[in-house]
Amino acid sequence: MKSKANRRKLRNFFISKELQRPMIVAHLAYLLYVLVALIATILSPYYIDIFKTGDLWVKHFSAKMFIVLLERLSITGLFIIVISFFHFIIFTHKFCGPLVNIGRTIARISERDFTRKIYLRKGDFLKNEAKQINTMMTALSNSVEIIKRENLLLLEDIEESIQAGGRQTEMDAKLKGFQKRAHRCRMQLDNFQLIGDSTNEVGTGQCRQLVRDNPLSANECL
Repeated sequence: MKSKANRRKLRNFFISKELQRPMIVAHLAYLLYVLVALIATILSPYYIDIFKTGDLWVKHFSAKMFIVLLERLSITGLFIIVISFFHFIIFTHKFCGPLVNIGRTIARISERDFTRKIYLRKGDFLKNEAKQINTMMTALSNSVEIIKRENLLLLEDIEESIQAGGRQTEMDAKLKGFQKRAHRCRMQLDNFQLIGDSTNEVGTGQCRQLVRDNPLSANECL
């Protein structure tokens, strides 16, 4: 049972193939280039001695050293590439895993769902970014919760006012309550900076003043 769980976890190291595959290929290509350059630098003196030296003993020694070093450096290079491959899979997983997690949470936010928090494992990257997004979702959720609560109370007050009939004193008291609740909702909404705020700054300021004077006239700003 334990071995099956381990195999499943190993497959999950490729959590985002579209992102991990190019990174791993680029890393291995660079590593291969470095190894080839290193091997060529080490073997080049022996290679030159094989063809340019007239002494047979020097040629024999250089050829023997060339073959021995080439075999050992090739085996070492292959070992380094294999170790580096698995290491980079783990490395990219610790980076791409949080990215996928953050992407899924952002997708839920775009659907107006603030319930999915980002939980990262020990050793994962992007922990500060995940913490910032979680803080943002908490702030948004709290603001929306306040607006929903005030809206529910406002609807209940409207229903009670309708049932009150023509009693003007009770109606005036209810209207003042409406004004306070609408003002509290507006204060929460004013905390949001919208895309159109920079282009409609003047109109927005006039609209806010109108709402402060009479919150029930908010529809005129739409």
